[in-house]
Amino acid sequence: MTNKYCLVLIATACLSLTGCPGGGDGTGTPMEASSGAVVYLADQNTDGVFELFLASSGVKLSGPIVAGGSGVSSFALTPDKSAVVYIADQTTAGVSELYQVSIATPGVSVKLNGALVLGGDVTSFAITSDGTSVVYRANQRNAGIFEVFRVLFATPQSSTLLNPALPAGRNVTQFALTPDSTKVVYIADQDTDNVNELYQVAFLNPLNSTKLNVPLAVPKNVTNFVISPNSATVVYLADQNINGVFEIFPAPITGPGSATSLNPPLIAGQTVTAFAITPDNSAVVYRANNTPTAQFGLFWVTFAQPQTSVVTLNGALTAGGNVSSFTIAPNGSAVVYSADQNIVGVVEIFRVPITPVGGVLCPAALSPACVAQKINPNFSAPQTVSAFVITPDSSAAVYLANQTVPTVTQLYRVPFSCL
Repeated sequence: MTNKYCLVLIATACLSLTGCPGGGDGTGTPMEASSGAVVYLADQNTDGVFELFLASSGVKLSGPIVAGGSGVSSFALTPDKSAVVYIADQTTAGVSELYQVSIATPGVSVKLNGALVLGGDVTSFAITSDGTSVVYRANQRNAGIFEVFRVLFATPQSSTLLNPALPAGRNVTQFALTPDSTKVVYIADQDTDNVNELYQVAFLNPLNSTKLNVPLAVPKNVTNFVISPNSATVVYLADQNINGVFEIFPAPITGPGSATSLNPPLIAGQTVTAFAITPDNSAVVYRANNTPTAQFGLFWVTFAQPQTSVVTLNGALTAGGNVSSFTIAPNGSAVVYSADQNIVGVVEIFRVPITPVGGVLCPAALSPACVAQKINPNFSAPQTVSAFVITPDSSAAVYLANQTVPTVTQLYRVPFSCL
């Protein structure tokens, strides 16, 4: 049980390690910290027109929004925290494009994407970890085809198409960058219409992609993926073996993928819904309902021993209870998960170690040291945890709950040393 002297009430209304954002809507707005500065998104100056601001001074950071534009829709800081990249209909109302603005020169922005065709928009982006470029998804060349492009900060508006040219009606649906800043991994119906598969393409070899999954046929699809921290492996979610039964499969970044799933074989009605690779690149944590009672539990499996090394991480679930979400500590020491493990409808959070504890080889060892521990005090209806994060130093959990007053959601912090 949590020591009451370790439980700290932090604040109300929001869950953010950088502060409680606010905006013209009064509903809360996204924010990011930047070397002593905080950048936030709000319709602060004009109702319904969202712009970027520096919290310390209130100075507007993003460039002027054209009349009729709705403003900034998403943004991110560059790795060195010197600039912000954002999507906005800044130049033409209703046309979303990609811009960069330096923290040092507020209001002076540079358009990054290449020229868009009529009906074209930039929909999403990711900044390479080396801080040299941005990869973005757009229907830049054809209004009916979404593709991925890369642009260097040094040469704005001079973008390179990364995927091979796609036929009309085909699209890239999602993408992510390898941590080593050399490749993009993406999902597209590149080879077969309406069959989404997984590909990678190197920045140094654009237009020449490699398929990572075992080839699929209609109506099977890859729906999600994660890249390992060392950029060597991709784990993808697909109904590769049985139509409608989604499982997780490993693939080296050079391809091809494995016909053998990491999880034990599933049957109709069972599915993997969420998964993540551990920071040491050795294992995967995933959520699935392959329990005897079809409840969603939390599992750990190593790349070295697919299917056979699976360990259940959550504690015993009450009838009707399920694991709802999880996150791995940044240092890889443990997993924190939320579940109505003890009382149906009462969601609480638990911590379970996934690395050795006092010489005990968790999580595989059958030892009390490896058992999940509840983080919050014992709850009863209507108490529930609505959101949680692990602190960047992996030492504590911060969570939102109506713990003290049933009608008020507040923010709490519990150091793991108190468990």
